[in-house]
Amino acid sequence: MTARLRKRSRVAVHVALVSAGLLAMIAASAAQGRGQDGQAPAGARGGGGFASNFTGTIAVQDSAEMRMSRIRFEAGARTNWHLHSTGQLLLVEEGTGRLQEQGSAVRELAAGQPVYTTPNVLHWHGAAPDQAAVQFSVYSGTLEWKDPVTDGQYLGTSK
Repeated sequence: MTARLRKRSRVAVHVALVSAGLLAMIAASAAQGRGQDGQAPAGARGGGGFASNFTGTIAVQDSAEMRMSRIRFEAGARTNWHLHSTGQLLLVEEGTGRLQEQGSAVRELAAGQPVYTTPNVLHWHGAAPDQAAVQFSVYSGTLEWKDPVTDGQYLGTSK
């Protein structure tokens, strides 16, 4: 991997991590700024709350259901088939990953390449056969696990 590609990968990872941190801060700030009825004031500005750091009207979205994970897959390791009710953002931080959505070919995922999995579409992800991969994942909603991925499916030789 070239130094330029490593630097670009590090930048992409940092952007993803900062974005995830921002989501957590939004959730915490929204919880602190709620009124007696439990709702954040519409178009709230000033008062030291999160919204005072923006120009214009914003709406803090609920991020209490956001889940994050950072998983190291050894070479050949992968998840079972699964689906997310609201989709998933995946980012390979190190190594080379693999992803397959049902009905599509197996895809190689390079470090620093963000991928969005479609809501309610069966898929799996993991490492390439010959090298480990560290994957960062963000999703909300539900996660439903299914059958293990066969070696043939993983290698792209069977359906």
